[in-house]
Amino acid sequence: MKKLSILLSLLVLWGTSVSVALAGEFDDMKPVTLRMASAWPSPDVSLGSYVCQYWMDKVSERTNGKVKFRAFWGGALGKPPEYLKMVETGMADLVFTNGHYTPGKLPLAQFEYVFPFGPTDPVIVTKAKIQMYKEFPQFAADLAKYNAMPIMNNAATVYQIMSKKPITKLEDFNGQKIALIGRYFGSWFKAVGAIPVVAAAHDRYTMMQTGVTDMDLLPEDLFSAFKVYEQAKYLNRIDALTGNFFDLWMNKDSFAKLPKEVQKIILDTAEEVSMQNAQEFVPTYTQKAKDIFKKAGIEFVELDPSQRIEWANQLPDIPAEWAIEVEAQGYPGWEIVKRWQELTTELGYTWPRTWGIKK
Repeated sequence: MKKLSILLSLLVLWGTSVSVALAGEFDDMKPVTLRMASAWPSPDVSLGSYVCQYWMDKVSERTNGKVKFRAFWGGALGKPPEYLKMVETGMADLVFTNGHYTPGKLPLAQFEYVFPFGPTDPVIVTKAKIQMYKEFPQFAADLAKYNAMPIMNNAATVYQIMSKKPITKLEDFNGQKIALIGRYFGSWFKAVGAIPVVAAAHDRYTMMQTGVTDMDLLPEDLFSAFKVYEQAKYLNRIDALTGNFFDLWMNKDSFAKLPKEVQKIILDTAEEVSMQNAQEFVPTYTQKAKDIFKKAGIEFVELDPSQRIEWANQLPDIPAEWAIEVEAQGYPGWEIVKRWQELTTELGYTWPRTWGIKK
């Protein structure tokens, strides 16, 4: 142990990461295989799943193979709303999901969606989100109610629109049926005359094919993953926001059974991979999706930035409404709304308007 401490000290002095497993460090550890259930498609088509697999591989590598994973992709173990229960009961040691699938149980989940036209830079969003989790213990406390803990939260590509008709001005939304998720996006599109249709991403291909919807709101890479581009003609760049909606949660009992050094590797590697995702993987998958769209003959349309500002100013103060709502449940809603804008502004984002104004 003394020799190990000396070697660790030397590694720090040499600037070498101490999260990398040392030879023989886990010789006495009994191998463990953790079950990971994912609501997202397999890594070959999904950015989020690719990052999750990358993280699992890194953890296995840094524990000298003593921690392995068995992944169940594409909802193989159940539907997305069941994932919180899966991790709570230990049916899965980890779940890769989205807090929006269980509305009401995790009031703070993906709070960044409350802010219309937030940052689109995944690095800004990821850095700010990591800091918010550190400053507000309520995020972890909510998951603890379900015997779970946050491990990793990753950015996706920017939310854009695919449609059968081009969107060049706000009036073009009038009467169009748009597939989306969550309660907040619906308010955005009602304000410009569109008709929100709440639907899971995997159902939207058929909905557009059959005329149930005219357009779809998704991160760019998911248009590719779910082949929405086969039913659309236009990619409309509205730059709605970049969300960190890829949530990896772990059963607290499963985590507690692991050696302390393994727990540290899991958490340290998660933060490292989250940043690598924002800096490298998101841009790569954005370009991959664009290449696929171009090959399919999709036309790219830009919404004028002035229209984006006009749109933001037409909306109610959704973050203020959210703050009031969660304050009534005992959360620091106003603080979260204020701090998110502060952090992202400090990191370089310019908001189209100030949100969360107390009256």
